[in-house]
Amino acid sequence: MSLSARARSWGWGQSQATEDEVRRAHAVTPLTAVQSEYSIMERRFEKDVIPACEELGIGFVPFSPLASGFLSGKVEADTEYVGDDVRRVITRFDPRNIAANQPLLDLITGFAQENGATPAQISLAWMLHKNDFIVPILGSRQLDRIQENLGAAEVELTDEQFSRIEAELASIQIHGDRTDEDIAKLPQRQ
Repeated sequence: MSLSARARSWGWGQSQATEDEVRRAHAVTPLTAVQSEYSIMERRFEKDVIPACEELGIGFVPFSPLASGFLSGKVEADTEYVGDDVRRVITRFDPRNIAANQPLLDLITGFAQENGATPAQISLAWMLHKNDFIVPILGSRQLDRIQENLGAAEVELTDEQFSRIEAELASIQIHGDRTDEDIAKLPQRQ
């Protein structure tokens, strides 16, 4: 296969791009995907980037779809993160913010009980229900978590359940910053 034929089969994308950056890049060479942090807890890209991806036929690839484990319901306020664990600097993992974000966990836990699922599976099922061009990247180092995450594909929210989740999410305020906002606050190495 010639280089030009291989190049036609390749795709390219952007990470953490704004709507304007997506549109400008796509006008030069069509994008295949845009990757950004996105979860039931972090929805800011729903305002502009995700609709632009849908309009332009670009895939959207969420990283941290379980909010660095917060949406698993297994995070405790007294958990200490050490070493290179990024959660040690994400303010959403501050004990006060974990407590303040409990209404979100209560919401997804209620739907988990209703569907015989886990909170993580409901969070992923919500995302999979939203749009078919959204394909999350799930990071996990433990077999039981991988199996739990894969089980989300078996959880089918009804349109009525999805609408109820969306309506309730509108009244829940999220406390603490998302990943890149917190990492940007770290002192830079010289």
